[in-house]
Amino acid sequence: MNSNDNWLVHEHSLYENLISQCQEAAEIEDWGTVNLAFKELITHLKRHMALEEEVLYPAYESAPHAPQGPTTALREEHSNIVRMIRDMARVIKTRDSEHALECLAHLEIQMIKHHEKEEDIFLPMASHILNSSHDELLRKLAEFDGSKIHRKWDI
Repeated sequence: MNSNDNWLVHEHSLYENLISQCQEAAEIEDWGTVNLAFKELITHLKRHMALEEEVLYPAYESAPHAPQGPTTALREEHSNIVRMIRDMARVIKTRDSEHALECLAHLEIQMIKHHEKEEDIFLPMASHILNSSHDELLRKLAEFDGSKIHRKWDI
């Protein structure tokens, strides 16, 4: 991974777009569209977080001289986002558009902050630290079996 690689980064805009779709649909109380966009968001986030937590972060953590704090903080943020997603699933079921919009806005803010940390700090650092295992890591990411995700989402 050289510093010009943007692997995984491109997915962040997808998640932000799906949240926007949920918001737009909730504003007009189109709950079918809210449910579809939200389910798509969950599907993509499950795989994305698993790729990071089960492939990328362990590779980074096992690299010599890699500071360990960043992945601990990013995992905690993932856990917080998952809790927010679970809460959001319950809110959507109430069909209370005002509450749903408030929760979606909060989720969006948290996800944007998390994405910025990954894109601006972690991924450039990981790219440098993991440069020698670039091809192997890209292979592992490409071959990742999403059916065996360890994190429990309960959604």
